[in-house]
Amino acid sequence: MKEQNELGRIEVLPAAIATLIARALAQCYGVVGLAPPRMTDAVANFFAPDARRSIEIRERPDGLVIDVYLILAYGVRLVAVARSVQHTIKYHVEKTTGLPVAEVNVHIQGLQPQ
Repeated sequence: MKEQNELGRIEVLPAAIATLIARALAQCYGVVGLAPPRMTDAVANFFAPDARRSIEIRERPDGLVIDVYLILAYGVRLVAVARSVQHTIKYHVEKTTGLPVAEVNVHIQGLQPQ
């Protein structure tokens, strides 16, 4: 996620985009929290919580591919919340960074009572 111009280089690190995504997710109805994708990340998260472990960002020629691992509230319409999350992430990332988003993949890792 680099851009070169006559003044120099601009680089947006994945960690910055992950922070942006985590803040956007905090506003989404039905999202209780972020979940680590792997057990090793769950153990690491126990000792040093870091939302970015639950957000993976890859770059493709047609735009960013974003994977988020979530815990949703029990009783909400899962597909409706997942679609809302996709639209929210795409909107916030494109608006804030100017980078195109090709895919937003939502992985529902669990449900939690509200």
